[in-house]
Amino acid sequence: MIKITIVKKGDNVTAISCEGHSGYADSGSDIVCAMVSVLTQNAQKTFEEILHVNTKFTLDENIPSISICLPNLKGEQQKEAYLIMNSTANGLIDIASSFPKYINIKERQK
Repeated sequence: MIKITIVKKGDNVTAISCEGHSGYADSGSDIVCAMVSVLTQNAQKTFEEILHVNTKFTLDENIPSISICLPNLKGEQQKEAYLIMNSTANGLIDIASSFPKYINIKERQK
């Protein structure tokens, strides 16, 4: 099962961490893991290449795990970063609702 933690500050997501393998299919053929990976890695690429924001990002294929944590931002850059993180979290929640046996999501306040 993939364990996802979504950390919020008020209504906004500040960090997302995902750990584990869903078990939906064999590694390399698992669409649930692929969806989670694509969403989180796309968010990270957006931060790097479009917003030019250096997040705390880790990817470990051995565990497997991936996490994104926003730095302290202000103004328009903060609004844009929250939009990306909130959108990513919403996508992960949608996937979890479609595959509840394979993904567990916990939310916590910062």
